[in-house]
Amino acid sequence: MSDLPERLARIRLLVLDVDGTLTDGFVYYGLAEGPLKRFHIRDGQGITNVQRVGVAVAFVTGDVAESTRLRAARLGVQELHQGVEEKGSVVRDLLARHGLAREEAAYMGDEPGDLPGMAEVGFTAAPADAVEEVRARVDWVSASVGGQGAVRELCDAIVKARPG
Repeated sequence: MSDLPERLARIRLLVLDVDGTLTDGFVYYGLAEGPLKRFHIRDGQGITNVQRVGVAVAFVTGDVAESTRLRAARLGVQELHQGVEEKGSVVRDLLARHGLAREEAAYMGDEPGDLPGMAEVGFTAAPADAVEEVRARVDWVSASVGGQGAVRELCDAIVKARPG
């Protein structure tokens, strides 16, 4: 994709699925109240890096988990949307509230439930281990799997594409 840097340079909103994209997809149950999820430090640093260059970040997930809320808070992610049944409507609302065109937004996800959200943005991405139906329909697939650097790869590409 020869126009990749130009497309990424326009991104001002990065929408991320959580389970299987920001996490490895495993859910841990034990003595803690509620499930625990594993997030990678590198992905978190990537999110911090894109925020520093003016890109807003949103987490949009079908699940509701305290661990996701804590991770969003730790990273300063203001747009946390949990328990979402239809991700397309949430993305449309995000674009409207932020005053953005679809070409100014990117979405990374791994499951068919992410496709309605992806349909609302100008750039789509998936982790290497996303289901085939998603990988076949996105603009870019990371070399890394979900929860193990996939988000960092996309964030680094966005930061690198920014002018200045």
